[in-house]
Amino acid sequence: MKSERIKSLNWTSSSNFCREALLVLPAFIISKCLVFLAWILSKLLSGTFDPPNGERFDRGLMAWDGDWYASIVANGYDDVVREGIRFFPGYVILGRLFDVLIPGPVSISLILIANLASLIALVAIKKLVFLETRDERLAKRSVWLLSIFPSSFVLTWAYAESLFLTFSIYCFIGLRKEQWKTVIFCSFAAALVRPTGLLLTIPILWTIWENRKINQRRGLFESTAALSSGFIGSGIYILWASLHFDQTLAPIKAQESLRGSFVDPFSRIIKGIARVFTGASPTETLHVVSALLLFFLLVKLFKEWPLRYVLFSASCIAVALAAENINSLERYALNGFPIILGVLSLSSQARLRFAVPFISACCMVSLCVFAWLGVYVP
Repeated sequence: MKSERIKSLNWTSSSNFCREALLVLPAFIISKCLVFLAWILSKLLSGTFDPPNGERFDRGLMAWDGDWYASIVANGYDDVVREGIRFFPGYVILGRLFDVLIPGPVSISLILIANLASLIALVAIKKLVFLETRDERLAKRSVWLLSIFPSSFVLTWAYAESLFLTFSIYCFIGLRKEQWKTVIFCSFAAALVRPTGLLLTIPILWTIWENRKINQRRGLFESTAALSSGFIGSGIYILWASLHFDQTLAPIKAQESLRGSFVDPFSRIIKGIARVFTGASPTETLHVVSALLLFFLLVKLFKEWPLRYVLFSASCIAVALAAENINSLERYALNGFPIILGVLSLSSQARLRFAVPFISACCMVSLCVFAWLGVYVP
């Protein structure tokens, strides 16, 4: 009898997820259509620019980081340029698993994982927003805003962002419901996918601090484990890579070789603003404008959402800005997914309800086009 009940509960949970997946499917499909539109535009505009790294539209959904991941999945870390060890192994491990099960090239597995994970992330953000607001309308709108956020085209490409967002959002769902096993697993997995998963420790610590008087003993072990899970997730790979390649903090050093050494984020923004008025490149100007808009959205987030969301999003943006080279700023901001909740608050104003999604979708198509044309580094 007990076994039948468990099966019934599992079937109900599966049924609920399928129903939620169907509800977010329109936004999911529209986001893919926008990426396809961007690919057509990039073909039409091919040859307009002369990017130093060359155009990438011929690589399709494997452009930029996708080729790195495919090479690592197929050949391992030893057979790629040392620069490739900056890519954490979570996406790679899943890629190898799918590649065993699915016939065809590695690219099929990586693209499938990214798109399946993006669908799950949409289901997750809808659930999270509803948990926080009990407003079905806002929950549905958050799905659309995540789908068409300017840098969300990478949720269709063979990038690790979809996977990272899925684990991060479910980590916050676990925090909201005090389901510490979920928090432990998701923070560990997120940190294994991307080093920014370590930053989930900040909202976890804040949540534990907030609940210190309510749960002084109950769940103490699990909450403590949740604090360390991100360090374990990233630490496993960093330790392995450091020993294997005989270089301390090898993945971090590989990233520094591209982004430059640490820079105070506020100083970097001030320097960027000064460069805008003294002949900055168009991409530098774009990143500076993006940074200012992100600060504005953080203020909206701070005013209307629990502090744990602000802390995570702000820390992701600060890390993205803490380097001389701030390429991919918009994508790193997406990793701090609560910024979407700031956009949600902004679009809740009647006069901006349609303008914000429209502008966001246009920016998404534009960034995707420029990424394929090689003039924007996603």
